[in-house]
Amino acid sequence: MKTLTLATMPLDERHTGANIATWLEEVVAKFNISVDNIKAVVHDNGSNIVAAMKLLAEKHNWVSVRSARTLVEHFKRSELAITKLKEKQHQMNTPEHKLIQDISTRWNSTYFMVEMLLEQRWPITATLFDPEVTPRGKHYFDLKPDQWSLLEELTQGLQPFQCATEFLSGQEYATLSCLPQLAKGLQRSVQQSLRFETAPGKAFLTNASKELTERWGSFCTFFKEKDNKVLLSAALDPRFRKLKFMPAEQRIEVQSTVEVLAMRSEKESWKPTEEGQHQGVIVPRREGESALENLLQSDTDSLSEEVESHEDQKIQMVRKEVQMYFSESQIPKQEDPLGWWKENEGRFPSMSKLARSFLCIPAISTPAERIFSAAGNICSQKRASLSSEHVDMLTFLHFNSALN
Repeated sequence: MKTLTLATMPLDERHTGANIATWLEEVVAKFNISVDNIKAVVHDNGSNIVAAMKLLAEKHNWVSVRSARTLVEHFKRSELAITKLKEKQHQMNTPEHKLIQDISTRWNSTYFMVEMLLEQRWPITATLFDPEVTPRGKHYFDLKPDQWSLLEELTQGLQPFQCATEFLSGQEYATLSCLPQLAKGLQRSVQQSLRFETAPGKAFLTNASKELTERWGSFCTFFKEKDNKVLLSAALDPRFRKLKFMPAEQRIEVQSTVEVLAMRSEKESWKPTEEGQHQGVIVPRREGESALENLLQSDTDSLSEEVESHEDQKIQMVRKEVQMYFSESQIPKQEDPLGWWKENEGRFPSMSKLARSFLCIPAISTPAERIFSAAGNICSQKRASLSSEHVDMLTFLHFNSALN
């Protein structure tokens, strides 16, 4: 899957849904893209994976995390401590990695900070007990054994969330269809980690389970009055088409909705021409037809019958496609769903078009945020006089130059 950047625009007005829709219409009109081909943009609910963990980190501002942050700051400020740490790493045959300072706005940076501290625990401890680094009786920065234990539990609890965040941040493969399965998997990992011994660790897991249920419970629930694009995308992903993560009665509803959407898409792609609808047609007399029946027949009777017959055939073909698709086995999780649809397009011509339109939806806003980062590097303080048109063109070239 490839991601293209069509335009970057200055947004001076409020970022309401109506305004964003208007801006999108301007862009698609500029590139002569049919609005009917746009199924959805970035799915906002997917970004809850970052928001939920950030909220959890803020709720549990544990002493151990603050102490870990202070410890890293001490090594960042002291050249002597950094030099001694490198010596201890070499002596203990430990990877000579630098410590990582977390950023308050990024919950996973705390995970990386704690993970690196645990890797370098013994070189750090040896460095802090070196008299040249820490005077005797002034071991303020050393962590207690129970604090190290809590950091280990915190790392174990956050590791599945970090793995899910990293996977959903990709933009060269389908991500939205994986959300329901990931939500179930995270709930399962939380339940498996309930054996934590420390009270803060248990509190973390309790709140993590609660946040998952509140924020992602709707991912596995289908509502008739509103299409759930996450579930429809999962149903159109051959890795998850059995929808085993949801009740059986709702699976049938999702499959029925897929059938309706496929039929609607097929009907829109087949439209009789105006000439065929309005132009007079000479209808030959059918064999066995009486003279009166021939007189009573209108010029368009046979054409209408032909149109209705063609539509009926299309409906039956689409229905067979959907039934055959959902009756087949799931493909392995490591396979590419878009590659599978490309190979099986001949078997499922109607559904393949529908699948491409849903599987291309990104799960979270990370791909769009990468554009902000690139545009920020282009429009820097030293190039603050660039016009919005030049920023748009430079950003377009930056992201799409590989297409040449």
